[in-house]
Amino acid sequence: MTTRLGLTPPIEVTGFRAAVGVCARAEQLGYTDVWSAEVGATDAFSPLAAIAVKTERVRLGTALVPVFTRPPALTAMSAAGVQQLSGGRFVLGIGTSSPAIVGLWMGLEFDGRVKRIEEYVEVLRQALAGKKVTYEGETVRSEAFRLQVDPGAPVPIFIGALGPNMCRLAGRIADGVLFYFMSPGGVRQALEDVAAGAKEAGRDPGELDVFLRIPVACGEPEETARFMGRRMLTGYAIVPAYNASLERQGFEDEAREIADLWAKGERDEATEAFSDRMLDELFVTGSPEECTKRIEEYREAGVKTPVIMPLSFAGSSEERAERVVDAIEALAPHSS
Repeated sequence: MTTRLGLTPPIEVTGFRAAVGVCARAEQLGYTDVWSAEVGATDAFSPLAAIAVKTERVRLGTALVPVFTRPPALTAMSAAGVQQLSGGRFVLGIGTSSPAIVGLWMGLEFDGRVKRIEEYVEVLRQALAGKKVTYEGETVRSEAFRLQVDPGAPVPIFIGALGPNMCRLAGRIADGVLFYFMSPGGVRQALEDVAAGAKEAGRDPGELDVFLRIPVACGEPEETARFMGRRMLTGYAIVPAYNASLERQGFEDEAREIADLWAKGERDEATEAFSDRMLDELFVTGSPEECTKRIEEYREAGVKTPVIMPLSFAGSSEERAERVVDAIEALAPHSS
């Protein structure tokens, strides 16, 4: 079995064009995967399209595309394009995203029901198989849609999951599950629900891929990395779905305190409530050797595709870009 290690294109740090070059270099260094995100920088598909034509082997995935910002027919079109362009190396990761991104930033309706994901996947599977799709569900509608290109290969679909119900759905219908903001213990716990869903559907849980994006500050000054990491992760801890996930992972007291303080407008205090224990479990810092050891702990917990999100907190954009590239080199499985 291939030992996978993936990379998030560092677009926010290096810029788009340079990030494409970094990812092409990562393939030479032994990285097996490149997974894009879709938050507030570029969309998820365009970086992968650019990287597809500069690479030959790396698997390319979205982690993840929000199901409320695109109708499934449009997502199928984008997925078919990248799959054809990459010669069959593409994986489509979808999820609900968050109320802030969907509701506030995009001005669209956010509905966290599992049903939306389930129906969305049904339409995607039909469309990507070349079928003419007419679908009238509770949350999704499409009439007489058919893809006008052949993806050239089946498109695996991964589902982003935090809570037990979404984990079970991923186990029932997805080719893989996408995790984020989880400790190794949290991964083990979530995989119990994924396995339960798979068994309900008569599937082998071992056949599902397990993805986790890991924020990594490799070689950064420890005190700065911990201070900035705490600030960054507090922004996730105040999102209701992530806050509930923290509670399930055994951080009940911290999760409640962070949410309460943030709601009162006490932002600095909320960040301080993000405990050292939480930071140690959710954020990877230290030397390349220490970071690699932490990534291995996630593998032991059941993660098959760890994907690093390299971070730097240097003062200038040029130095941040340089440090991120150095970290990617230092954490590489091998050099060319």
